[in-house]
Amino acid sequence: MQGIETHQMNRNYCSGRVRVAFAGSWSTGKTYLLGGLLGHNYSTAQSAPAPTTDKFVCVAAGSPYSDPVRSDDYERRRHCEIMEHVNDVVRSECGGKAMANVLDVADTNEEFGDFVFFDMPGWQTEYATDCVYRTYFHQLIDKVDYTYVVWDVNHGKIEDDFAEFFRNKARGTNYELIYNRYSRDNVDMSFLNQQYAKMSTGQEILSEMYTTKVHENSTHLADQFRDDILHLRSKIKSVNQTVHDNRKKMMKENLILHRGRMSGLNALRRLKICDRLINEDLNLHVKPRTYHLHRLGLEL
Repeated sequence: MQGIETHQMNRNYCSGRVRVAFAGSWSTGKTYLLGGLLGHNYSTAQSAPAPTTDKFVCVAAGSPYSDPVRSDDYERRRHCEIMEHVNDVVRSECGGKAMANVLDVADTNEEFGDFVFFDMPGWQTEYATDCVYRTYFHQLIDKVDYTYVVWDVNHGKIEDDFAEFFRNKARGTNYELIYNRYSRDNVDMSFLNQQYAKMSTGQEILSEMYTTKVHENSTHLADQFRDDILHLRSKIKSVNQTVHDNRKKMMKENLILHRGRMSGLNALRRLKICDRLINEDLNLHVKPRTYHLHRLGLEL
């Protein structure tokens, strides 16, 4: 529990931005959906019927400008530092090689100022045998707070190697499927369930009613598309509280696990901090008390 007495271990330690990724096969509309959420395309976005997003793009919303993050803008770079952490793992597992196709982008959208979005390249078959791409995909999906897997019937096959990244994750807690370009005239839930079965270890069947759907943005479905985006915005915002609650639960479990191992001269002080965190700051059902020393950046 080294560092438990430092000021970083206060009630705000787990209140960082929520990290949400958009993943899936190529040309399923990931970048287009992200543009719908932001209200505009981010500055380097491209959309076309063929694969267009060739980089792992980190989009930091709530920024004062919309452009690739400037070299001296350390605030925005800090929001996207997970990209470099992932590359550290890639270097260790792939003989020193790193993913070069990464980009940090700032965006002026204020609605999602508490979020960082990740627009991932569409998964392609050849990535399964490419150590750098495979490892980067896997590590980024593992390290973000939530992933939306975007699926459409025209590019409907979910590759087995990509599906494996989700086998030990829970739908609704760690990731969700989006049925993009949905049309009542061309619904194929059986095909979607066939693909979903590759990602799941259980026997759950997706129903049309409870699957997140986005209609094709064509002229006659424009109103429906706007409603779908509004619904998706609400769902993503609800992820915010879920993620912060899960962070608190995880830290509380770790503190309880390590509480009995504290020793040394500062053990009593650490135990007092630990117990306060467990019983107050990390208790989802209790409003944390305000301590005067907190205002000075001090603990106990």
